[in-house]
Amino acid sequence: MIEHVLRLYPAAYRRAHGGEIVATFREMTAGEPLGSRLREGAGLAAHAVRMRMGLGSAASVAKVLGLAYPFALAASAAACGLHLLRWYAAFVSSPTPWRTQLGVDLEGAWGALLVSSLVVFAGAAAALAGRWRVGVPCTVAGLLSFAVAVVVSGPAFGDPVVTPAAMVLAAAVVLACPPDRRVESVAAGRAGLAGAVIALVVVPRAAVDAHGVPWVSTDYGCWPLLVLAATGVALTWLSGSRGGRELAAMALSSPPLLAHAYTVAWGEAAVVAGVVAAWPVTAAIARLAGRLKRAGRPLL
Repeated sequence: MIEHVLRLYPAAYRRAHGGEIVATFREMTAGEPLGSRLREGAGLAAHAVRMRMGLGSAASVAKVLGLAYPFALAASAAACGLHLLRWYAAFVSSPTPWRTQLGVDLEGAWGALLVSSLVVFAGAAAALAGRWRVGVPCTVAGLLSFAVAVVVSGPAFGDPVVTPAAMVLAAAVVLACPPDRRVESVAAGRAGLAGAVIALVVVPRAAVDAHGVPWVSTDYGCWPLLVLAATGVALTWLSGSRGGRELAAMALSSPPLLAHAYTVAWGEAAVVAGVVAAWPVTAAIARLAGRLKRAGRPLL
């Protein structure tokens, strides 16, 4: 198996490090069960593909991916959380007996949606807790199965083109981040901020669905994007940078929440214009935040 995996590496890298890779793989997997060998082989294959695409840990894009990694997990979990809230709101408001309704909901495409959303949520939580060897595969598998369910079911889960594409893009961002950058990003304390993003997206929407905010009937998908934009500003202020890397990371993290906004706000011209205008405004605010940080002045 290792010989086939080795062919995935660029030729120059393979010539320089092929012997070491083979020896290390055989030492690590000697006497191990088939599942362990397959897992190690999959990890090597992913590393080979990243090297072939120029996504090694030292590459500039890897730094952006490392910054985006926890927030791509957060955006994916938040988007799935919004779908779960939508289902739960319909479930509790239905006059159908709960056993009957639950049996119907867990069949077919709706069942795939619910299970996929739960898998993404659990996988993202595990990855943000530092267990990326379990969390990342679960998150990616959940996102891809969610995308397939949307394609099969049509408009019931969102736009049949935009929503699956967004989930696939989110999975690609999570997978493309080198493992050492994942560890570094979590160790830097960004996992806590990513968890706050999930809470700030899901909890207010739950309050709206529970009619706990009487003057708000819907957010048209704007609130989750505003949370992500504010996170980019906060990261820029914390780093004291010009904001380019931070906002690029937020843009890479945003597809699941953009797909949600697209589905909810499609046809609302004023809302779409507001979302589009928010990006340059966020860039200007982030640049100002970084400048204030470098000058040693408070953001507010």
